[in-house]
Amino acid sequence: MSDIQSKLQTMKARWLAALPTILVSIFLLLSIWALFGVQQVIMSSFLTLLFRTRHQQDFRPREMLRVCITMLVICLVAFVASRTLLTSIVFNFFVPFGIVYLLSDKFNPKSYFVYGMEFVFLQLVPISAEMLPMQLAALGYGLAVVTAALYGYAHLIHRRRHYGTVRKGLKNLSAQLDKLAQGQDITAEHLALPPMMVHMNEVIYSSRNYTYLANGYGKINYWFMVLFQRFYYFTDHFVTPGVKPCEQDATYYKTLSQLLSEISDQLNQKDNHILLEHLQTFLDTQHLADPRQDEAMEELLQLLMLALGELEHCSMAKPQKSWKLASEQRMYRNWRGLFQLEQFQIRFALRLSVVLCFGFSFVRITGLEHAYWYPMTAFLMLMPYAEESLMKINNRILGTLGGVAVSICLMSFFHTMPQYIAIMIVMTCFMYYVPVTSWTMTVYSTCYGMTLAQLRLGVMQASQLRIVYVLLAAVTAFLANRFLLPNTAKREFRKSVEELFELDLAMVRQMKNQYETGHQDLNQMRDPLVRSHLLENEITTYMNTKMTQAERDFYSQMLPMNRQLMSEIEQLNGYLRSRRDRLAPHDNLLLRELLNNLEESIQRVKLSYTQNQLVSFLETDREQKAFGKLEDKMYFNSLALNCIQTLQDLTELAKDAPKHKQ
Repeated sequence: MSDIQSKLQTMKARWLAALPTILVSIFLLLSIWALFGVQQVIMSSFLTLLFRTRHQQDFRPREMLRVCITMLVICLVAFVASRTLLTSIVFNFFVPFGIVYLLSDKFNPKSYFVYGMEFVFLQLVPISAEMLPMQLAALGYGLAVVTAALYGYAHLIHRRRHYGTVRKGLKNLSAQLDKLAQGQDITAEHLALPPMMVHMNEVIYSSRNYTYLANGYGKINYWFMVLFQRFYYFTDHFVTPGVKPCEQDATYYKTLSQLLSEISDQLNQKDNHILLEHLQTFLDTQHLADPRQDEAMEELLQLLMLALGELEHCSMAKPQKSWKLASEQRMYRNWRGLFQLEQFQIRFALRLSVVLCFGFSFVRITGLEHAYWYPMTAFLMLMPYAEESLMKINNRILGTLGGVAVSICLMSFFHTMPQYIAIMIVMTCFMYYVPVTSWTMTVYSTCYGMTLAQLRLGVMQASQLRIVYVLLAAVTAFLANRFLLPNTAKREFRKSVEELFELDLAMVRQMKNQYETGHQDLNQMRDPLVRSHLLENEITTYMNTKMTQAERDFYSQMLPMNRQLMSEIEQLNGYLRSRRDRLAPHDNLLLRELLNNLEESIQRVKLSYTQNQLVSFLETDREQKAFGKLEDKMYFNSLALNCIQTLQDLTELAKDAPKHKQ
């Protein structure tokens, strides 16, 4: 009985979650049909998808205006593409390529989909020049409906970003400190931090645009993400969990625990001066017994003060103009990137463009009835990853056969326009209720499309054509994914491992640059830090689905080591940056040697993991006097020694790499 109740509760939750999308879709379908005719109904599909992908986000008028302008431009481009065979070939190559290149990458592989879907779907039924104003009016109306729905939904549920993960993370830190004060185990809270950091990095990365690393919301998430990362490192290396500390440290942890809980409850975007005063008072009056621990914690709390101060002055949706992407990463300026076939988005952009060129050329050359089902289906089957495309092909074939069978049954009983509309409404409800990756969704979408086709063709002819075009599209998508620059999960996994160490190298080189020249573009540290977390998440996802147990065990050890190395590099850089003027001149040679050693060691580790070159590690004396005059800076010295040890551990682990790796 409890199982039945649980299933009913799950179904209810799914229906409630899908209800806003269903209502918007039905309203768009009926109103566009009534106002602009059945030929414009196809717009309801990509407009509904626009609502579905954005309704869980904040409503931002400026961003929505940009979306509307982009979609109106794509509508005009789709019209031009449908004029002649030549324009079809040219525009179906360059437009999808540009959409994918500018909007997608391996961390956001489907950002192109809504705009690509609009471009493809608006070509399916070509219109005359006289009908273009009507089409633009229909699209403008649909965008107005979606904008109003997004605005209304945001205000109805009062969705606002209140830094939920930040607050949750601060509560986690507070709980850990409270347990440390009592000598209790903090394993559960400690292990809960990395998933939070991954989520925060996804937020940060998704807030970037073509020029800037983050908007205000992403910037604040970045500072708190670094705070959590440093605290994670602190509890790993500067304290002994499970051992009751001395009275001075216990008081310190207990007081700081209460302060962090207060900050979690009261932080806001208007005025945090009271919280900042409390933090400063704590820094001035409270200290840990161990100088290393005290200095490490001081670094943490100074970062927290920075984040709280920045919180008051950041507009969440405004791009941070001081957080610029490196020039080589600004895709619209980096024309050389268009010819780098190793890039994830370039490979998929070329594949999609070639398939759409071929598909729409077939439509125009043959002039077959409903031939547009071929490029439409090929577009829906072709996904950035070859494995996902294969799943889509299987689901589309199975779902089409099921949908055709259901359509034949329904059309034998229902023959009037109101009945057809009722069928489409029912299918819309189920389309957005079932998981988007399921074959059953294809069943419902096929029934939806077959009902529209029934208005022009008999059900049997429409069924035969649908099956033929789906099979033709399946063959095309399969061949493209097999032979035309495929992006496989295995290939991207290997690239991710290599890029992980390249990012470590980039961070060390930036650290060297800032110490040697006295200048540093902090964005050259921020971007690798964010990307490394996302790469780790990509590797973990592949590791948990595609690997043997031995391989999983290996990478389960490697990833935490690399995360630790990345944290050590970030903290070393922060230390050097904040104390550059306080380091004595005679330290220069020692620091230069340290940084050179780090760079050379990471290069060797990279070779060990990516090119089957197990090289000997640069041996370094790891006694406490390894860095001579730096020994009085105990926190820095500990970081440096731990960093060398982490690289040693990574090298030792590489010797036990699974056979597929070698």
